[in-house]
Amino acid sequence: MRTCLLFLCLALWIGTKALAQELGKPLSDWQPGGLDIHHINTGQGNATFIILPEGTTLLVDAGAINSNDWRTNKPRNIPTKPNNSRQAGEWIARYIQNALRFQRTPAIDYALITHFHDDHMGTPLNVTKRSASGYVLTGITEVGEYIPIRKILDRGWPDYAYPRSFANDSMVANYRQFLNWQIKQKRVNVERFQAGRTDQIISINQTALRQKYSFQIINLAVNGQIRTGNGRQTQSLFPDLTSLKPADYPNENMCSIAFQIRYGQFDYFSGGDIQGVLQFGAPAWHDVETPIANVVGPVDVQLVDHHGYADSQNGALLKSLRPRVLVVPAWASSHPAPDVLERIYSEQLYKGERDVFAINLLEDAKKAISSFLPGLKSQSGHVVIRVAPGGATYRVLILSDSDESFTVKAIYGPYQSE
Repeated sequence: MRTCLLFLCLALWIGTKALAQELGKPLSDWQPGGLDIHHINTGQGNATFIILPEGTTLLVDAGAINSNDWRTNKPRNIPTKPNNSRQAGEWIARYIQNALRFQRTPAIDYALITHFHDDHMGTPLNVTKRSASGYVLTGITEVGEYIPIRKILDRGWPDYAYPRSFANDSMVANYRQFLNWQIKQKRVNVERFQAGRTDQIISINQTALRQKYSFQIINLAVNGQIRTGNGRQTQSLFPDLTSLKPADYPNENMCSIAFQIRYGQFDYFSGGDIQGVLQFGAPAWHDVETPIANVVGPVDVQLVDHHGYADSQNGALLKSLRPRVLVVPAWASSHPAPDVLERIYSEQLYKGERDVFAINLLEDAKKAISSFLPGLKSQSGHVVIRVAPGGATYRVLILSDSDESFTVKAIYGPYQSE
């Protein structure tokens, strides 16, 4: 009994210390029992770094975009944050090293690539920086140059053949070269992400904190396979490819990995670039958000799907998830779309307050959503969700992205986990 009381007092003291954060000061270190979710702004795509309650680490995506947009054949001209002296992958690695400065040898226990687009994994195009073994250092391959990665999960391993072969894709070819070398050096294990599982990303350290608190990462969807909620059972959203013409195969965004974090009463949802708003004449199975919404339920924090692009955040998803806090991983002039923000703020979809945080609004984006700007809680900066031990409450902290000081620019909350 005395041991339990001492442990409870320690947990409460740790929670108080973790939440005692001052404006204008560097972000305080993660503390055991806390859950930290860092949405990193490099201006080049998605990168989310998560420290689980007992110290296990997870990196979700490591974007590094091509300077020329293959969709428009026009220069993107998007500045790297905090500056152009380094590539996005190196900035991500340095951010992680800073977040893990309390460790002797920082490492990434799990890295997860939601899908194979440059703003989520990095592209070798127009990049000359190479590793000693020859692969191009960009995005996740550059992160791995600076920080050990113990396990990588993606949607394609080992054949990278769904829904079509990636044999001629330079991004995936470079990434596979990186994986092969890492495996040969016995530095990393690689697995295909499997929908329905709750044991593929787990807390590594067997500690009292892990035993005391309820924590789980739920694999919701990948490649059109969606968890039903009945154990590890999944349902297939996409039709059999043999019934489709190659031009009608699911696109890369539809195949994105989606997952949910549960920590006590706290819930967090991340869906990569899944879409839910159908183009005219598109088949119903192009809507990936609705079937996922049917099995997720309310969450506290959502990383907005597809950067808030016009095809994301449909009514069914918002009605089901009802997020109190939404983080928009914006990096382009189309992020977020005005109609997406209109849905997010609509109380016809769900009642109650909601706070929206954008990590990198461009000037063109600000003009497009000018009427919504006063309501946004942030327009730029690293967005950190800091969950108290046990998951009952959380805060949102905005960090400066103009340097590596980790300076806290704003604090919101505490929010009560639902």
